[in-house]
Amino acid sequence: MATQALPLSILCDVTVSVTPAGVAVPAFNQGLIGGNSGRLPSYGANSRVALIPGTTWASSMAALGYQPTDPEYIAMGLYFDQDAPPVTPPQYGWVGCQDPTAIAAITVDSSSAGTGWKLGDTFLISQSNASFGYGQVTGLFITVDAAVVTSVAFIPGQQGTGYSVANALTTTAQAPSTGINLEVNITAVGETVLQAITACRLANTNWYGCMWTSAGDSDVAPIAAYEQNVQPAMQYIYSTTSLSALQGTTGNVFSAIRALNYGRVQGIYTSTSNVPVPPAPNNVYAAAALLGIAMGLNTGAPNSAFTIAAKTLVGIQTTVLTQAQINVFAGTPGLGFGNNGNSYNNYANSYDFYYQGVNGNGLSFTTVQGLDMLAADCQISILNVLKSLASIPQTDPGQALDLNACRGACSRSVNRGFLAGGVWNGPTLLAGTAQALTPGIALPSGYWVGSLSYVTQTAGDKALFKSMPIYIGVITAGTQQSFVIGISVQQ
Repeated sequence: MATQALPLSILCDVTVSVTPAGVAVPAFNQGLIGGNSGRLPSYGANSRVALIPGTTWASSMAALGYQPTDPEYIAMGLYFDQDAPPVTPPQYGWVGCQDPTAIAAITVDSSSAGTGWKLGDTFLISQSNASFGYGQVTGLFITVDAAVVTSVAFIPGQQGTGYSVANALTTTAQAPSTGINLEVNITAVGETVLQAITACRLANTNWYGCMWTSAGDSDVAPIAAYEQNVQPAMQYIYSTTSLSALQGTTGNVFSAIRALNYGRVQGIYTSTSNVPVPPAPNNVYAAAALLGIAMGLNTGAPNSAFTIAAKTLVGIQTTVLTQAQINVFAGTPGLGFGNNGNSYNNYANSYDFYYQGVNGNGLSFTTVQGLDMLAADCQISILNVLKSLASIPQTDPGQALDLNACRGACSRSVNRGFLAGGVWNGPTLLAGTAQALTPGIALPSGYWVGSLSYVTQTAGDKALFKSMPIYIGVITAGTQQSFVIGISVQQ
């Protein structure tokens, strides 16, 4: 007679635990190209930004309503056309919109300033065929039985669409407000470039680099200021045809950005006429070509570190400049001292090179990009550890998990070729401790990660569930862009 076999779990019980997949680190290889052609809606379904695959970019743009003559269409073509070796075109791009019918400025109509309002109340602005425009009460005149509005402002990000300049437009108070009889005047319409970029960032954060076809020199500083602290991180590339930038005139865009030490914006001087074979209308979109190079080369593969200097800009014509002119806005090769501008020139009738690939503060676009990638990798790596474990204890063994997560991020930067071994010449980190990093110490791996012991943590920080601060020192691999050659001859 058959008997029932006993389960093996009596002798050896096995529990299978699958660690949840961690969040992937952003690729930092998708660019946004925006403009004010009005093809994309700014509100509602499928609004503000749209993903454009490189393999179908022309048909994808056409499906969104863009015409071949639209600046965004032309710029997107240049973005995806960058295929001069060693560059390969980016896989994806984004197109973004700047709404030319959004509210730019509103005032109270003095004939109907309303009653019963309070500071901070919000209201919808009514106009035929317009929508999504919301304002806020910023000033009041108080009487015994009324609260009369004296000033209003639109709510950033709620400037609406389809509006036009008009007076005495009715408003509808938004709950819990009980204000009535307020009318407003729209004195100007059209988003600024900064407002459009801000809205695009809120709509989607997958893109990293950005250029804007309708931007002018005056838009650069506000965008650069916004970029300094926005998260996730981004960079902006612009082109200028202004003679003031070429001549170094006081207040020109290159010198203004350098004086403010903005490090997330890069500018190129181009000309549509001063080229070998005029005219060159595409030169105003040189920033799109640069963006395509920067996004296309950033593959994340081993040894994929790169510079955008000395690259060929497909679809852009070189500008004829003297070395003296270049020195004014770019600086002397290998020495700097200019205004950290850039240009695309022909050298010795043999090479078409982009020179010098630096941002407003003198750092290269790719150095900032690499540091952004490292910072994001550190953040996500630690949070993936936190997500995968029941708890990370506030102990030195627990801190080791955090440190190892950061070391893993640094190691991946080494693998890409962004970091490399060298001698540390930066500031002293963890001064006065046995593990201090001081100038002169060799870092064969290109990085150092450390923190203090938990025995030094305050009771207040422990009560707030804080880890010990982590300090990281890294040495970038850098890139060769200027050369000195000495030749000795014996006869």
